[in-house]
Amino acid sequence: MGAGGPVGRRGDVSDGACGAGTATTAVNSRLRRARARLSQAATVADGLGQSADPRQRRLLVQYAAAFANADAIALARLLREDAVLELPPSPTWFAGRDQIAAFLAARVLGRPGDFTLVQVAANGQPGFAAYRRDRDGRYRAHAVHVLTVDATSISRVVSFNQPELFPIFSLPPILPPPSPSTPPGPSTAGTGQ
Repeated sequence: MGAGGPVGRRGDVSDGACGAGTATTAVNSRLRRARARLSQAATVADGLGQSADPRQRRLLVQYAAAFANADAIALARLLREDAVLELPPSPTWFAGRDQIAAFLAARVLGRPGDFTLVQVAANGQPGFAAYRRDRDGRYRAHAVHVLTVDATSISRVVSFNQPELFPIFSLPPILPPPSPSTPPGPSTAGTGQ
């Protein structure tokens, strides 16, 4: 939790470098290596639908549905009370179920159907590629959510608001329009299903 409450801001690189007695160049180098490791994250072939725990699968399906339906209350029910939401590369983060839900309701979730999520996995963790509907009605790459989950709740969501990550998951920058027989909602594209 941030020093002033549930919302924290990470200092810039030079602040962290000085505080840790490390050169800014070294900190930048570490950040580049960390980003490169994320870039190497591959979609897990068996996808989320093959999770060993049916409760975890259900939790992930509920997360995708709540997000697609712009339902902050349903999302909050899925989060642990002490859950954390991080938004790299932004230095802003939120701690606590209620603070996360309030932020999502006020700043992210608009109307049902504004987002559609595609199941992915990064470094063995479940996640979603979030596509946001644009003014022209097309869904464009928006963010990659990497979740830390157990059988009953979500304890951490790291939302990489970087559409340039989508090719890492073999996902297009714009989703093709759904066919008339395809209901809107979470997709399994990118998971090998």
